Amino acid sequence: MLSVFRQARLWLGALMIGWCAAAGAQGAPNSVAIVMDRQGDVEVSNASQSARVNLLDYLPVDSQLRLAKGSSSTVVYLATSQEWTFTGPGRYRLSGAQPVAMEGAAPTTRAVPKSSSSVLQRMEPAQRERMTLGAVVMRTVGPLRVRSPDSVDVLQPRVTLLWHNPSRMTVRVVVQSAVSSAVVAQAELDGERWTTPQALSPGDYVWRVESSTDAATRARPGRFRVVDPGDERIARYRDPASSFSDRLSRAMQLEADELPHDAQLIWLELANERPQEESLKAWLR
Repeated sequence: MLSVFRQARLWLGALMIGWCAAAGAQGAPNSVAIVMDRQGDVEVSNASQSARVNLLDYLPVDSQLRLAKGSSSTVVYLATSQEWTFTGPGRYRLSGAQPVAMEGAAPTTRAVPKSSSSVLQRMEPAQRERMTLGAVVMRTVGPLRVRSPDSVDVLQPRVTLLWHNPSRMTVRVVVQSAVSSAVVAQAELDGERWTTPQALSPGDYVWRVESSTDAATRARPGRFRVVDPGDERIARYRDPASSFSDRLSRAMQLEADELPHDAQLIWLELANERPQEESLKAWLR
């Protein structure tokens, strides 16, 4: 049986194809930068239209940012791999090469890895899709079900398991080898998250969550694979990401590297820090 997220994804796939085709026919704006952080009142204007700046917005060339006093925003230029941070009050035009200060202090800048900006550029269609799917996914939460990981690779061998448990019943979580069916980790708790106390060896696993008092409430099991030590993706994430914008970038990179569960843990962290940001909620499974 397909997961709820995959069902929603398939159901809306045709709609997304039509949406993207329509956008292309109308001449979608040429994105010059992506918003990686925003605090306070920040607006973007293009021609005669203005809107609030949101995290992960892709901004068209020659659009203008207007920041109120005490506000700030960080964007990454996709072509140049430069990160620019603005502090209000001020007004700035996002030219093709770099921002131009029209009012206020000049923005500060630093370089980001070219690979990072390349990923951010490629992820624009995925961000649009997530904003379309997000509301659907959040409305299809069942009474007790596996959330993540499910049918994915996992980078961190101490695996954090996530499930939906709206009634907060006491549940039993069991992780088994997919090859031998041997139980490798288990716990009993009343939350919606648990990290295995020990690192799991590389390989395939099955996990389930069920009521500790009634096996009839057992949810469909999830599956995951802990990657091998030689997996080339491991080396890309050795250095920690500390700032908000760096963690946001890392989540996008993990998604692009087909490591959505490891990305999910960062999305949850960021969404808890910024509960009003709908663009972050759209990436939650």
